[in-house]
Amino acid sequence: MEKIAYEKMGQAINDWYKVIKQHNISKATEMRDEIQKTLPNMEKNQDVLLYFNLIDSRFKLLTENFNESGNLLKYIEKQALEEDTDNMIQYYFYFFSGMYEFYKKNFTKAINFYRIAESKLIKIDDEIEKAEFHYRLAVAYYEIRQNFFSLNHAEKALESFNAHDTYEEKTINCQMVIAANYVDLYRFEDAEKQYNLAIETASSFGYKFSESLGCFNLGICHERRDMLSEAALYFRKAIEIPEHRESVISIRSMYMLSRVLYKMNLPEEARMWYRKSLLRANEENDHVYQAKLKIIYCLYDRHDLQDLEKAMEQLQDKNLWSDVADLAINVAYYYKKQGDTDVSSKYFEKACHAKDQILKLTEALS
Repeated sequence: MEKIAYEKMGQAINDWYKVIKQHNISKATEMRDEIQKTLPNMEKNQDVLLYFNLIDSRFKLLTENFNESGNLLKYIEKQALEEDTDNMIQYYFYFFSGMYEFYKKNFTKAINFYRIAESKLIKIDDEIEKAEFHYRLAVAYYEIRQNFFSLNHAEKALESFNAHDTYEEKTINCQMVIAANYVDLYRFEDAEKQYNLAIETASSFGYKFSESLGCFNLGICHERRDMLSEAALYFRKAIEIPEHRESVISIRSMYMLSRVLYKMNLPEEARMWYRKSLLRANEENDHVYQAKLKIIYCLYDRHDLQDLEKAMEQLQDKNLWSDVADLAINVAYYYKKQGDTDVSSKYFEKACHAKDQILKLTEALS
């Protein structure tokens, strides 16, 4: 059989990566299968094989096979970072490593990898790759509540994605990151407009997963405004979309729905969603949501402050200070309503401490 030129295979991998960035899972899976079939017939070229493994690690992130992605990145690390390795290969290694750490919820580690990647990106003339980078950095900064950094990068990404017709879903995702930052900045009406626009656009293009994310985020926005019935409505809308239910993100939606229902004094339904979320969190070995679920269960159902505090410490150990602040405020308000001023005061203080730690997170960024 005639050997396939490695340049041709390199172009096929390029095309595959473009589809991955468009979040087209079915087409990306199909293209990966085709590339795997033809790789054994390619002219020998270690750089192209390395390139395939890097893009495959990104594909595994897309398909939520996070451990496989991390193992693959570890396997190719030494080869990817050799002195004579191509600049783009090194960029991809650091960028995808950042994405992997993000999915592990190690947000400061993710940003540090992204910053190293940025030094390589300067030499890459690809507007969409730069937009993808700014989008990922915007999301990471949002997670540590560096809202103005996040907005800056989200707006850069949005401008670039807007200029290309085939990246409508990325445009929608950027709009949602901007809206999430608006929620943190108490610009609730602006956030709601952005989310509704994102949901309408996603629905019109048939992007069901992005539509579900819009519903989920609009639920968060309403919960922050103490509009609990509206919040529950949008969390349910998100969960009703099959693409959402099948994703690991459904853990978050079921957790938030349970939390809102507990606040609405609907314990039986809240308990049902708590159990569903916990089952999925256990399946995915998601320690963060196991801890968050334990906190709401101990607060609203078991009334067990000792176990609640242990779960809170798990979040602190992972430097998830925005989650600690959010949940501590919920605990404080709950006990304030119960007339227990000692416990309430303790958790208001814990929330203030957590917010101080959020401000200090930038010091951990090298």
